[in-house]
Amino acid sequence: MSPFVLLKKPETYVACSWDLAVDSIGREYWVALFKRHLRLILKLGMEFVRARHGDLVDAEHRAAACAVEVDQLFDAFSDDPTRFGRVTILKMDQWRDGILRKHGFVDAFIDLKNRENETALALLPIVCKELDGLQGKEQFRAVIEGIFAGNIFDMGAEATARKFLAEGINFHDTRARLPRRPWLIDDFDNLEKRMLSGKPHKKCVFFVDNAGSDFLLGAIPMMRWLAKRGTKIILAANERPALNDMTIDDVRAWWPRILDTEPLLRDLPIHPVSSGTGEPLIDLLEVSDELNAAAEGADLLILEGMGRGVESNFNAEFTCDALNIAMLKDPAVAERIGGTMFDLVCRFR
Repeated sequence: MSPFVLLKKPETYVACSWDLAVDSIGREYWVALFKRHLRLILKLGMEFVRARHGDLVDAEHRAAACAVEVDQLFDAFSDDPTRFGRVTILKMDQWRDGILRKHGFVDAFIDLKNRENETALALLPIVCKELDGLQGKEQFRAVIEGIFAGNIFDMGAEATARKFLAEGINFHDTRARLPRRPWLIDDFDNLEKRMLSGKPHKKCVFFVDNAGSDFLLGAIPMMRWLAKRGTKIILAANERPALNDMTIDDVRAWWPRILDTEPLLRDLPIHPVSSGTGEPLIDLLEVSDELNAAAEGADLLILEGMGRGVESNFNAEFTCDALNIAMLKDPAVAERIGGTMFDLVCRFR
């Protein structure tokens, strides 16, 4: 593990600027949210065991012990934050996920990810055909709107998790109801000009986010659009499971079916690699050697999703063109950058 090769100044890079050890209001909000959200994760973990006819009594004991340990750690941080040093949302993710793994809940979202991938896969040819029926600016706008619409499937954000569990999420309806421009952070005109008037990029590193519509109906069509122009795509996915994010194992397991469903992808230069990371946010000081070798010489970086592109790496500087693109699905994250729920971020530098 070493610093990401595309970081401009690794020595001054900070993944997350929001220090919850000194922000009492932010600390109170995130401690409460993490404790609530853990119950959803453990519920899914129990469903995982039940679906495999596992030992439910053992799983219940493990879930209870996991909840106690998480609550104790987060309460200790809330009561005496100074003893923990600098604490960000990324650090809290690492605390939670480490304890979940310790108690045997390694990938509680796997069945949910697979169900949503199954649903989204059936729509992939339809979305690709829709895009192929457009040209120029209209086509590129639809590609970007697809990223936004897909990104709403986020089980790490309380509002979208509740919405999904209550009524599901419809990709086409979400895309049709996206906020009008100007978006909260709106560099779309510059992005469009670079993409449509400039030379195609040689190589793009694309950090993917959630499973389901996010990956299959948002990220894959954008990678397809770029690759059809001759851009080599490095598809970077987590090494370890984190909420409903796609892992590199997920990508590799689904890739043959994706190619069968959308055969054009077979002839395009899209190469999945492990980022070496395992959280919804990304610390680019610690990525895999595999990713760094693949990313060498890239002239475009895409950080997709609220965790990778807003909660972390929002102000990071790179040696190449960089796009942070996400829908804001947490009120505290939105407020911190001057927005509200479901605002859109399209930052291109």
